[in-house]
Amino acid sequence: MSEKIVFDYFKGQESEMLSFYRIPKLLFTNAYFKELDVSAKVLYGLMLDRMSLSLKNKWFDEQQRAFIYFAQQEASEMLGFGDDKIRVLFNKLEEFGLIERKKQGQGKPTIIYLKKFISEGMVEVQTTEKSGSESEADVSDPGNIGVKTTEISESRPREIRVLDHGKSDPNYNNTSNTNLITITNHISSMKTDLNDEYNVYAEIIRENLAVDTMLERFPQDAEIIEGIYDLVLETVLCQKPSIWISKNEYPTNLVKSKFLKLNNMHLEYVMGCMKENTTKVRNIKNYLLAALFNAPSTMSSYFQSELSHDMASGVV
Repeated sequence: MSEKIVFDYFKGQESEMLSFYRIPKLLFTNAYFKELDVSAKVLYGLMLDRMSLSLKNKWFDEQQRAFIYFAQQEASEMLGFGDDKIRVLFNKLEEFGLIERKKQGQGKPTIIYLKKFISEGMVEVQTTEKSGSESEADVSDPGNIGVKTTEISESRPREIRVLDHGKSDPNYNNTSNTNLITITNHISSMKTDLNDEYNVYAEIIRENLAVDTMLERFPQDAEIIEGIYDLVLETVLCQKPSIWISKNEYPTNLVKSKFLKLNNMHLEYVMGCMKENTTKVRNIKNYLLAALFNAPSTMSSYFQSELSHDMASGVV
């Protein structure tokens, strides 16, 4: 750095006019990801950002699984690391089960599948009794909810292998000390499965939207805030293959992805749009769905327009 630059302070909503890479909080708060290199977590955030390009270009395999292209050379340039360090980061993400790579051969780029760090179809609850050299699992940590964890062995941690090696470790679980509850999508366990999924997303969305903070700031709008929160949660839990928004049909996964990116600024923005709207709304649910769906794309432009108007009128 040849010369130090003096940057100005953020004012008002200016920070919302910028573009950001998003890194899931659970990668920092959950015990399972504690040993994962911070640089690998940043790389995972860059890959998540690339998923929007995959959805736009419809990069899906025959099983409708979305994938991305992210060359190690590109990652090296973005993170400023050498080739050896980048290879280690890719391997770490694969070892922790956050990505899966598939080589195509013949000079074609490697396909990368991003794996979800929150289990939807199966929730594994693992508890262990403190005995001998075994360590007690912290099942009371709310950060552990809905995240698949590696099985705990009798006397040593299970080695996590790279996914494409083809070998898997034998099961070292001590069934007398470990209570492993696996919930699948069978009809007999469907109700329990939905309850577990509801609890996971209810906590994540409430934190993302900072609902408790918003209720303190806007107590007069408590009913509206809780209503929007319920609508976001309902949409994310939708089991249909597609969702209609503003007379357009979108894949449920796309809608769910956008709704899980909503934060308290988006919530405040949508509430502001509702208050400024003077047109009669015939279907308030559809109106809110559209506003929430478009909020990440339109909020920055809205604030930029407001700022430009205030500057032109001499307010700023």
